Amino acid sequence: MSALHPHFLLVDDHALFRTGLGMMLSEHWPQGRVTQAMNLAQALDILTRDTPDLVLLDVHLPDGHGLADLPALRAKAPQCPVLMMSAEVSGQQILQARAAGVTGFLPKVATAAEVVAAVHSALEGQPSFAAVPYAVLTQASAPLAQAAPPIMQVAEAEPALSERQLLILGYLGRGTPNKAIARQLGLNENEVRAEVSWLTERLGATSREQAYAVAVARGLLQP
Repeated sequence: MSALHPHFLLVDDHALFRTGLGMMLSEHWPQGRVTQAMNLAQALDILTRDTPDLVLLDVHLPDGHGLADLPALRAKAPQCPVLMMSAEVSGQQILQARAAGVTGFLPKVATAAEVVAAVHSALEGQPSFAAVPYAVLTQASAPLAQAAPPIMQVAEAEPALSERQLLILGYLGRGTPNKAIARQLGLNENEVRAEVSWLTERLGATSREQAYAVAVARGLLQP
């Protein structure tokens, strides 16, 4: 594997999230390759023909559960690191992921910088659980502590959005197209498109307008 030419396999049934994450990875690894699968069956089919350098696997899939079905994926690509992804993070999930030998866990509320850092670590074969938000490591009580790594306790909290993301949401509320947003913020259009896709997933929205409305309703943005 070359650090400059990694092959990523994204397994997630949310098309907007896959698109946004794929563009984000392409932005940071322009000579890399991104393959997408919308369910476990597609991922397993891809793995019979090709071996990626990193699998980014959603916990909840329409035809299975990422953690429960991890052995089937491992059988196809035993040496490939796996970075789990989930919109809902719990201490139990983190514990199960660690026990299953997952390389890292990526919450879908992670920032772009946290995603890139997690992927860098995973590509290097290093554990990558630091992106789990609002988390504190505590030792599990015996005898669980003897059999498994520490449990990650996660508190409920609203996703923290960057100043740039808040500005983009404001433009979405005004119906501003990506090209105009990019010009106003000094970004390229692909960066804006990736942020918009990422924001809709993070806020549980299905459209640009809904992402703005959800942000306002949650008090993340002033109307």
